[in-house]
Amino acid sequence: MVQMNVETEIFDLIASKREGDFWDFKQEPHENKASLLHDILCLSNSLHRGNRFLIYGVTDPKDGAEIVGLEQKQVNRKTQVQFVDFLRSKSFAGDCRPEIEFHTVEIDGKEIDVLMIYDNPNKPYYLTEDYKDKDKIVRANSIYTRTNDTNTPIDKCADIGVIEKMWRQRFRLDLSPLERMKFLLRQPHEWFKDIGNKSYAYHLDFPEFRIEFSEVHEFWETFSFFFTNEKSYLGNAAFKYNSTILFELEYMYCDEMRIELSLPKTASLRLKNDENWFYYYNLEELEGIFLYFLTNGLTHLHSRCRVFPFVLFDNDKQLEKFKEYIVVNENVLNEIKPSIFAELAMDKMNKQGKYTEIDPIFIDKIIQMKKGWP
Repeated sequence: MVQMNVETEIFDLIASKREGDFWDFKQEPHENKASLLHDILCLSNSLHRGNRFLIYGVTDPKDGAEIVGLEQKQVNRKTQVQFVDFLRSKSFAGDCRPEIEFHTVEIDGKEIDVLMIYDNPNKPYYLTEDYKDKDKIVRANSIYTRTNDTNTPIDKCADIGVIEKMWRQRFRLDLSPLERMKFLLRQPHEWFKDIGNKSYAYHLDFPEFRIEFSEVHEFWETFSFFFTNEKSYLGNAAFKYNSTILFELEYMYCDEMRIELSLPKTASLRLKNDENWFYYYNLEELEGIFLYFLTNGLTHLHSRCRVFPFVLFDNDKQLEKFKEYIVVNENVLNEIKPSIFAELAMDKMNKQGKYTEIDPIFIDKIIQMKKGWP
């Protein structure tokens, strides 16, 4: 899937017959290593939001941006390992290096190499020692960037206004209050919080970002019965920037207030004309980010239960791929023996007369499938 997405994006960039602030064409691999490092630094420090691409095997736009391709053993052609080793050996400030991913794609029967540079927030990237190869020198403490289709000259430095914007991006000062709140919640150890004893929490460096917790009331869901004590409590959390409420989420205590979690979402699967449900967190969505915050980086998830009754996904695509996997492998799902913990949860629900469409046996099987998911 990643390869296909890269190939489609690269094809569109080549078809544009121009270069831009996040992509650069090279007819041949770099002969001069300082020039290579300079190009990587310029793309890495672009203000563009998104990944960046150094594309080999395509002529300059003034020559038509034609796909000429690369030979199998072409001089100076590199692998991912060689690119990674090259960057690792350089003296980057703060030891922050661009993160890269290498692809070889075939277009019109010709191979082209793509060095993809991830859109990470660690810019500006720069060296603390000069790096020289022949007549080219990448200067220590010089910050390079790419504006439109032009790199900062190797013997110059980016404009101060652009450098300031890089630092603002690094510390997320360019984000809206909502996006900054999401970013700060991913720093759970940098907050004052005493959940259960205090009705508020705030970021230590930016106290204008705060959370206010409501009182809780008892409730139950199927997942409650996976814990040793099925008592669960539900409350509301208001996420505020100064006096403005940015958004609100529900939070809960499980196992008689021994663990704090955000309220999960439910996903449905239709198998043999039956609707089935399971609980999940998408770690890119607000509920997943809040879960990360409450559990101090997902380090406290189990309390007194052997089966954590929720499935974690990195993003929507992973969730959808997993659901497709379940549908295709329904026969495997049906053959799974549920754990004793799911059977105990079902027994406790039946004894208390608790009935719901969400089946603990199905949840347990889904969790087992997720553990074995390739």
